[in-house]
Amino acid sequence: MNQPDAYKIAFKREVKARELAEKLLEDKTRELYDNVLHLEGVIDELNVMQKQLIQSEKMASLGQLTAGIAHEINNPIGFSYSNISCLNDYLTDFFLLDDHIMNSNDLQLNEAELLKQYRQIHKKINADYLKKDIPILLKDTFEGLHRVKHIVENLKKISYKSNDKFTSFSINECINYSLKAVKNELKYSMDTTLELNDCPNIFGEASDLIQVFIILFINASQACEKKGHLFIKSSHEQDKVIISIRDNGKGIAEDNLHKIFDPFFTTKDIGAGTGLGLSISHGIMEKHCGKITVESKINQGTCFTITLPIEKRIKPRGLSYDNLVPQKIV
Repeated sequence: MNQPDAYKIAFKREVKARELAEKLLEDKTRELYDNVLHLEGVIDELNVMQKQLIQSEKMASLGQLTAGIAHEINNPIGFSYSNISCLNDYLTDFFLLDDHIMNSNDLQLNEAELLKQYRQIHKKINADYLKKDIPILLKDTFEGLHRVKHIVENLKKISYKSNDKFTSFSINECINYSLKAVKNELKYSMDTTLELNDCPNIFGEASDLIQVFIILFINASQACEKKGHLFIKSSHEQDKVIISIRDNGKGIAEDNLHKIFDPFFTTKDIGAGTGLGLSISHGIMEKHCGKITVESKINQGTCFTITLPIEKRIKPRGLSYDNLVPQKIV
């Protein structure tokens, strides 16, 4: 075989090898692309499941607050109903007075006699008192109905489904709102000490942070059987906002501290908790580029520390954000 033929054969082998390598690369690329599509589908499913778990935990928290919420609604509804009943009686008396004057069949009565009868009925129904009491009843009734409206609006915020749109808001307003939501859960079991210092706004989703605080406040209440005390402090250092939530309850065993953020782990009795609250709280902190840590000692209490970055226009992990306007929590 002469030299040109050898070059030709070598060239053909090289072309064939290159075609084979390109075919293998194409197959591997397609396989990799298919795997990426599959993983994206799995991630989307996991995101949906995570949102469903977060919403389920919100409903579980709401269920724990139900008794207190029912009591909170029942009081203003009760006195509003009583006020309406009194107003009905008052109006009946006034209508009686009006009917007597307007429907009198004695056309011969002079003005003096008609005025005399009017004053007699006016005194009989104690109209002067009614005129003073009606505005008070109306004012109290409006205040009661406003309280009910406010409670219902708060419930809607607790159960609000996350839309992953981040806004700027005050963490102190968030804490105060969360305390209002659990007021009846705490007022019979523990005192609360607040030390809320001026803090820059943070960037995130207020309803998510409210859920975290409600979970931690309820857990603190359940950890304190008698004479409980809840200490809440907010502060900021450089580019971080720090929230400390401490109770003087029964504490968490050291062996369990590293597991409390695991899904479905709980130290509560069967049926008393889902084991998802702290796990979801941990996930919400990661979503907000923050962190949550815990320290605890048996029979001395537990302290959760939340660290969040102050307001920045940086896209959170894997999330979209629109409508960059300050969010007021009422």
